[in-house]
Amino acid sequence: MEKKDGIVSNESLTIRQLEVFAMASRSLTFSEAARRLGISQPSLSNTIARIENVLGLSLFDRTTRSLVLTREGARLSAMADDLVRDFRATLGSIHDTAKDRRGRLSLAVLPSVATSIAPDALCMFFENHPQVDVALHDTAQEKGLGWIVDRAVDFGIFSKPADTTDLHFDPIYEDEFQIICRSDSTLAAKPVATWKEIAQQSFILTGSGPIRRTVEASWLRANLTIKPRFEIEHILTGLGLVSAGLGVTLLPGLYLPKVVDENLRPIRFDRVPLSRQISVVRRTDRVLSQPAQALIECFRESFARFKSKHGAPGRSRPISSRSKS
Repeated sequence: MEKKDGIVSNESLTIRQLEVFAMASRSLTFSEAARRLGISQPSLSNTIARIENVLGLSLFDRTTRSLVLTREGARLSAMADDLVRDFRATLGSIHDTAKDRRGRLSLAVLPSVATSIAPDALCMFFENHPQVDVALHDTAQEKGLGWIVDRAVDFGIFSKPADTTDLHFDPIYEDEFQIICRSDSTLAAKPVATWKEIAQQSFILTGSGPIRRTVEASWLRANLTIKPRFEIEHILTGLGLVSAGLGVTLLPGLYLPKVVDENLRPIRFDRVPLSRQISVVRRTDRVLSQPAQALIECFRESFARFKSKHGAPGRSRPISSRSKS
């Protein structure tokens, strides 16, 4: 067969063949590579031989016991992973677009966002997009971010963690924590309070995950050691304990609508507020559809409405769509 431009076969390489070669180039033996790919060793060897036949060159030095790439094999290895990754990303994007055209959206949000913001945002969205089916998942941050990475949902609304690999965060709201005490508490007469004043009260540590870590980090920055009287996971339980006069607690501002007990009063922090940044989260390689972008704008508007109705003066505020993480 005539060799032309280094190619000695009319056959073209496939993405699967490149995937097999890429795995083999990272393995010590063909058997190891076959096991990691879930195929037989003879099948892998035949695939490598076919690639070499197409290219008209040897990819591995077969004079050694372990797999050693030839110079040409090393050059192909450097490109194979990128080609396979780009192909998968493009295929995923096409799949996402096809799904969006069928009128389906899926998002994951913090429980506080689900109860305070999502109902208004969804009502606004359905006024202009009644044909779109939306799946709303209220979930803990760690699980929700995992769903975004795994493409199980289109986007999410969460606070920003320290590790943001593969994720893009677009700030949408600055949520200030509030001190919640009884109306007959010594703190109730104050317009604002400090950590030192809170430390003199029986403290109820409420919430879990990022909320708890944010509160704990704040009192450590204030050079205080606080031993909570109660450590409660559910917000409503914490509010019940405060209402019973068993201490004070801290809540993100998005939970303020839950403070309906007339015996309770929210108070702001003095000077340096404690807050968390709420962001729209998506994969860095994901392009959102027009309906998804429209839904995000509805959330922005709902955050603005919430601020107008419930926000503490001068603090908790929506972030404009021009802001970037």
